[in-house]
Amino acid sequence: MKTSTKIIIAVVIIVAAVLIWGLVGSSEAAKIGTTCDFGIGEDGSVLCWKWHRNAWGQTGDAINSWLEGK
Repeated sequence: MKTSTKIIIAVVIIVAAVLIWGLVGSSEAAKIGTTCDFGIGEDGSVLCWKWHRNAWGQTGDAINSWLEGK
């Protein structure tokens, strides 16, 4: 296999991985209590690569863990 073919395959794999991660992030950012930090679209609605749980999400997580503990 030629070097240029290997490079093209590597680039395609990297681009596919980045797009898949963006789609995973957008589905996570769509959940209540999650905020998209870096993405495309309004509030990461199209693609989101970095997200975190906001105050609503952390409160919900704490309540769920408390209820599961009892």
